[in-house]
Formats: sequence, structure tokens, C-alpha cells
Amino acid sequence: MGGHTMRKKQLFALLMAGALSVGMAPTATFAADTAAETSAEGELDSSDAEEPSENPAETPEEPAEDPAETPEDPAETPAETTADPTEAPAAEETDEQAAEAGSTIVVGGNSYSTLAEAFEAVPESADMTDETKYVKVKGDIEISATVDVPSNKNIMLVAAEDATIKRAAGFIGSMFTVNGGNLQMAGSAEDAATGAVDSTLIVDGTGEGVTGSIVEVISGNYALSDGATLTGNTTTGDGSAINNSANAYLLGGTITANSTAGNGGAINNAAGANVYLQNGTITANSAAAGGAIYSEGTVNIQGTLSVTGNTVTNSFEATSNLVLAKDGVINVSGAVTGSAIGVAVQEASAGRTVVKLDDAVTDVKLTDVLSQITYEGDSSLKIGEDGTLVSTTEPSPTPTPAEEKLKVTGKECKWSGSGTVKIKFQSNVKGTYYIDWVKRGEKAPTIDTSRVGAPIEADTNVTAKVTDLPDYDVDIYVCVISDKDKSNYGSVMFQPDSKERPVTPTPSHTPVVPDVKESVVQGFEKALVFYPNTFYDFKVIGAGTQNNNPGEGDVRWVPVGWSMSSNPSTWNTSWKIGAKSGIYTDAEKAYTIYIKYAKQVYSGNDWQETDASEVLPYQFKAAPLTQATTTPGANGTNGDGTGSGDGTTDGGTTDVTPTTYADGTNGTAKSAVSTGDESPIGTMLALAAASVLAGGYVLIRRRKKEM
Repeated sequence: MGGHTMRKKQLFALLMAGALSVGMAPTATFAADTAAETSAEGELDSSDAEEPSENPAETPEEPAEDPAETPEDPAETPAETTADPTEAPAAEETDEQAAEAGSTIVVGGNSYSTLAEAFEAVPESADMTDETKYVKVKGDIEISATVDVPSNKNIMLVAAEDATIKRAAGFIGSMFTVNGGNLQMAGSAEDAATGAVDSTLIVDGTGEGVTGSIVEVISGNYALSDGATLTGNTTTGDGSAINNSANAYLLGGTITANSTAGNGGAINNAAGANVYLQNGTITANSAAAGGAIYSEGTVNIQGTLSVTGNTVTNSFEATSNLVLAKDGVINVSGAVTGSAIGVAVQEASAGRTVVKLDDAVTDVKLTDVLSQITYEGDSSLKIGEDGTLVSTTEPSPTPTPAEEKLKVTGKECKWSGSGTVKIKFQSNVKGTYYIDWVKRGEKAPTIDTSRVGAPIEADTNVTAKVTDLPDYDVDIYVCVISDKDKSNYGSVMFQPDSKERPVTPTPSHTPVVPDVKESVVQGFEKALVFYPNTFYDFKVIGAGTQNNNPGEGDVRWVPVGWSMSSNPSTWNTSWKIGAKSGIYTDAEKAYTIYIKYAKQVYSGNDWQETDASEVLPYQFKAAPLTQATTTPGANGTNGDGTGSGDGTTDGGTTDVTPTTYADGTNGTAKSAVSTGDESPIGTMLALAAASVLAGGYVLIRRRKKEM
């Protein structure tokens, strides 16, 4: 792995040096190596689970274990801080400490809640050739506004563990912009001490009504490296994955499943801009022109890469990979091996340069590179040995007889989906075909021959799919233009029968699976005064139990009992708590109560029990009470020992206001504890049976304090 990393760095340096020699290099470089210098796993690995404290020795009168000291409050979350732009990155040990807190975005020694905050905190680089600053991520991260890389930042965004960066609902702009700085995305991290740690970084642009790109390079440098993927962006603007006006590098990784109504399904490369293809894959993207790349600038190639399997988004599956427009050209900047690249040219004509060797390259033969490039444009042209377009027809010493009139014959038209029609047709003359559609009865469309069409052989059936058709009836036109005589063309119209159109399937139900920690306990919001023979109702609302319209696979957590021990042999089912002799204390004290939940799954008809259960701890407090106090604020009423069957425990009043002690502390769950240990309940509950009233109240006694 180390040798591979060094080789990638050297190749990247050579690539940048070559770019500088022809005056098109970026103003700064960054590490081509996709590997982070330290183990991402070690830095972001964390454990959020908190082990419950053991039950103390016998204290039978108290409603919970009676610790020698009041339990410490959980450590406060440190306030979010932003690093001074000029300060050096924090030490590695601090980074690991931040990781232990369960952070998903880490810069140096600090954790951040958003990528924008993390990028802002990256120290400035006076010299953009300085060491790259790492922003390490794991898990799912949402972006709700554009994250910018200004001219003074040199950033490597790397997945310490598998990470997905998503577009937040309603966010339609570009997810990242590069304004003079350097940004590299990588998914594979390397630890020099322990070896490679493979992880993936997925940047998913999926969203509704999107107008921006995943990455917009205004100035500066952007690079995609091994283990990183740009995917899912459907936009109306150019460059669905990368809209480049400066320098964009594909050093590895994948760009796939992006689409645009404009140019460049994966990359749009503006005039004067540079794309450097060194390694990686661009596939399954689509655009009006340039399903993979639309370039008016220079596309520099070397290494091993694949630019295939991309299409046009004009309602049929016509191949469109790299499209060169205006002065766009492919520049060979080094050896190309094991590659596959499809290319077409807009406004193509014989003599037009498509591929050339860089002036600084002396050890590569152009013919070796051309064997890995397929020309997908007008079939009357091909790429010659010198990299220019030449005619595919040989000159004839005698006049060629006039070509027969072109005729297109429709063979088949049938629905293959709710919005897709499969058509079959044939031409009597070899040429290029185009497909378009209009609303039923409207004027036939004008065929734009500047678009990349698809080849058709004479007297050969061709099958094509027309997708994304609207709900109303349409007329589908196929136009074929002769390769020999552009004035010789013909067309055929298909009219799919709406009566045969398949019905759009009803989307399946996605099960709702709440976290048991979403359960809520009511009645412990304020500290309780435990007068003798005073009992308080409390209510438990299990996660998912308020789902009044469940679907198949939905989950709910039904509270089934409580205890002052995490692993009792039996659970109390009366949702009341009190102390027969009272709890006398000079200061407010906190106690832990454990509530058990049973997991139920909806079958489509009713809720079914499962073998799964969880136990969560909650906190409640006893308010100060002295022996001199003799009048209780309220007495509980006898319960029936059962909870309601809908997943809540509203077996009595939840108004716990008998001379309550003001306190805003909520009873909230900490962490789940698995059940299964049938160890005895603590001695605090051993007296519960002797203290039960007629309704099944659980009473907990406490020795009177020594006066």
C-alpha cells in the first residue's frame, strides 16, 4: 500500500508539472494520495454506551440504590469552537480524544456539527503547497447550504469510516464550491504503522428541483480519489457532478448515476478549463450533450480510466460519453493503459483535431492511445492515425450513382412500463437516427442534428426505449439521416395506445422503526416529596405506541414493568411509587428507576410479540423532607396492578403535585441495557410485597435517620 501511495503522489506531481509546462496548471497542488496519514478508524472510533452502576449494599427503605454520594451529572458537552485560521492543527492525541466523544466530523483536535463549520475551522495556508489539512468524517452527514473552499484553504475531505454526505431536503444549490482553494475527496485511508484501512466516501446529490452541481469549481483545484463516489444528482444546470471552470482531477473513485437537462452528466468543462483524467470510472450518467463529459476546454488523460456506458437524456438510450465542443480537445499527458473512452465531436468535420500528444510527452505513441478511444460521432467520420477526423468513405474515380430515397419503417410499438415505450424500426439506408416526441396531434418536431445521434445499418431492425413519457398521449418520431447524403432522410411516427399503458405501481410501505430511547416518562419532571404513605402515579409512553395508523413491519416498544434494579427476577406492573415510612433528606437526592420495554411488530393485521426487549434507566429526585413535616400533600389511590394495552402506562393521574419541590429536571433515558439476567431485585424492593396496598402499589421503606 505504501508503494502504491508513493507512486500516486509521484504521478500527481508529474501531472501538475506537465500542466504547468503548457501554461494550464493550477496555481497550487495538493496530495494526490488518497490515504490519510493516520488511522481514521482509530481517530473516530467511539463508544456511546454507558455502563449502569452496580446496586449498592442493602438500603431497603430507599426507592433506588442509595449511593454514598449523589451521582455526578454527565459531563457537559464542550462548547463548539472554531479554530483560529492561522493556528496549527491540534496534536493527534487530541484528535483521538475528540473521536471518543462520538463525533462524525473532526478537524485536528475539534469536532464539529456541520461540514461548513469544519471547513471554516481549517487553518489557512500561506503557501498552498503546504501540507494538506484533513477533515475526517464518518456516518451520514447532511448539507443544507453550500460548503465553500476559499483561496487560503488546502483541504482533504476523507472518510475515516464509511461515510455518506447527502443533500438536505429543500437544498437545491451546489453542495461544494471551490473558490481558489484546494479540495480533495477520498475514501481510502492509510495508517503508516498498521497498514491500510479501507473506507468509502459517498457524496449523494439526490434531491427535488436541484439547480446546482455536487461540486462547482470556480477557481483553484478539485480532485476525486480512490474510495470516493459522486452520485445521485439530477439537475437543470451544466455539470451534474462537477461544473469546472478551473482544474478538476479524477485520480481515482467513481462518478455515476448523475443526470442533467444541460451539458455534462458527470463533468462540464468550460472553455479554458482543464480536466485531468488519471484513474477512475465515469459511467451511467446522462445529459443533453456529453453524458459523461462535455468539454469546451482541455481533457488531459493518462493512466487507466473508463469513460463508458453514459447516455443522452432525450428520452432514448443513445450512447454519449465524452463530447468535445468548440475548441475542446483530448491532450495525452502520459502513458494510457487498459482504458476505454468513448468520444464524439459537435459540428464535426474532416481535419478537426480530436486527440493530440502533449508537447512534453516523448515516450508515448499516439497510435497506442487511439486504440483505447472509440469514436461515437457521425459514422461518416473516424479518428485518423494523427488524431484528426478523417472521412470513412474512400474517394471514387467515377461518379457514384444516386442513393435510393431513404425510408423508415415502423415494426413495433408497445409499453414496457408506466412511462416507457419500446419501439422497433428499420431504415433501407445506412445512417444516423434521432428520436423525439410531441403531444398527440401537435406539429412534428424539428430534429437537431447537432445532437449526437445513434447509428443504424441498412435493412436492420433497431430497438430503442423512449422513457419518462408524460401522462397524456404522445406521438413519437424517429428520423434517419443518410451518412452519404445529408439531404436524404426519412421519418416514421409511432402512437402508443394509452389503453395498454401499465398502471403506475403503488409504492410499498416503508416500515417505521423507532428507537426505544424515544420512549418518554412523565411524572418525574419535578422532585417528589416522599411523605409517609404517599404514592405518585407516573406514566410511560413507549416509542411507537402512538402510531395510530401502523403498516406492515412497523415497530413499537410497549412498557411492561419497572424496578429499582436493572435485572430483577420480577417486574412491577403498577405504575405508582412511594415510601411507606417516607424519605427524609436535608437535600435533594437523585435515584435511578429501570423500565422494561417489549418489542412488538405489526403484521399488517395486528401487533405481534417478539422475543426482543430493552431496559432503560431514568432519573427521578426526592425533594428535601424533615421529620418535623407531618402533613403529606396527597395520598395515592389503590391501583389495579395493570397498565393499559396500547403501550402507555396511564393507570392513574399524572398530576404529581403534593407540595412538590420546584425542579425542572426531566426524567430522560441514558442508554439501553439488554435484559436476561434474573439476579434478585435489590433489598430495597424486598419489602415491596409487605407494603402493597389493595391496588397493587409498590411501597419502599427507609429507615428513619438518626436524629
